Amino acid sequence: MDIVYQGMAAILKWLFDLSSMIGLPYWGMAIIIFTIIIKIVLYPLTWKQMQSMRKMTDLQPKMKVLQKKYANDKQKMNQKIMELYSEEKVNPYSGCLPILVQLPILWIFYRTLANFPYGNDASVWFLGFNITVAYGFQLSYHLILPILAGVTSFLMTKVSMATSPNKSQPGAKKDTAEATAEQTQKMMLYVMPFFMAYIVITLPSGLGFYLITMNIVSILQTVYINKKLSAEKKEASVD
Repeated sequence: MDIVYQGMAAILKWLFDLSSMIGLPYWGMAIIIFTIIIKIVLYPLTWKQMQSMRKMTDLQPKMKVLQKKYANDKQKMNQKIMELYSEEKVNPYSGCLPILVQLPILWIFYRTLANFPYGNDASVWFLGFNITVAYGFQLSYHLILPILAGVTSFLMTKVSMATSPNKSQPGAKKDTAEATAEQTQKMMLYVMPFFMAYIVITLPSGLGFYLITMNIVSILQTVYINKKLSAEKKEASVD
């Protein structure tokens, strides 16, 4: 794996040189640029994920019919649902792709940050943080980083729920699956911010800048993609 970490370190070094050329010679700036590039590269997967989620939502009425029709034959019901996915060209597992890709990137990035030869100069400082240091639970200015990680995680989940086509109408009757999904979303809304804040508290602050930037760009992408998908659906219904 050393060659992978060395490759990641070389990319960060190149981005550091690039940020230095524009007058911002900070490793923290290189991390932010790297994170934005990763989100741009993963945009096609994110688009595919959200498009699949939208199609899955549109198929809900047909799926409910199948579930009701084959309620006493689970095997037949699953077969019919898979046939429906195939006919509509929907992959129910495509929603996992961005997460599966991002997890190894996050791990490689963490290992690279932990072993990177930054040197002991001013470039490791960014917005009052030494990006190689984990500040822990000490009551200081540095708590702002985990707080921002928690807040942006909350907003990211909130935006996803607010713009999701799965959002239930107030007063609408929900079946068991819908009620369970809604409870899971609510749990993620309040649990994930604390989890993200804990990660940022216990790891080098450079990783905190990575996660916060990732959240902010994800919020912008979620809003943009949902608006674009809604516009496409509206245009298709007019045709």
